[in-house]
Amino acid sequence: MIQKTNPMRFGVQNYYREVLLIILLSALVSGYGSGCAIPISYYDATTYHNLTSLKAEAATLVETFDYKPVADNESAIQTLLLSFRKAYEHEKGKGRPDKDTVQQFTKLRKLLDDDIADYRSGGPGKFGPKYFREAAVVLEQAFDIVIATENLKNKDKN
Repeated sequence: MIQKTNPMRFGVQNYYREVLLIILLSALVSGYGSGCAIPISYYDATTYHNLTSLKAEAATLVETFDYKPVADNESAIQTLLLSFRKAYEHEKGKGRPDKDTVQQFTKLRKLLDDDIADYRSGGPGKFGPKYFREAAVVLEQAFDIVIATENLKNKDKN
């Protein structure tokens, strides 16, 4: 498990690279290890839609953290977190074959929660004028990995 240190100590990009690597490795392991004994996970258009929508909403919101006061964003944060929870519950409800996607959702949520915690702890400008814009790019990259993983799932379900 990655322990979050001061993002300015080693640079926000290094921290987020580690998180992206973990997400990528979990995606690869889940795809590589899908032998006969593991139930097949099928592509789900709802999951794909949820992920692409959440990606756009989360990145757009996190970008505003560089210049918008925390109080002005609280409502949008709560709305996004509710949407994220709904998507997570949809995925979790599909059962064991989609356990890896649930884990990826958990990691995405952790990235988002870390960004929100940083924002709430100091508001715009605490980590620099473009900190959250960089964080939004990393968040989008993490979403891209999970979206690509969903898109690669077996689409031949009858």
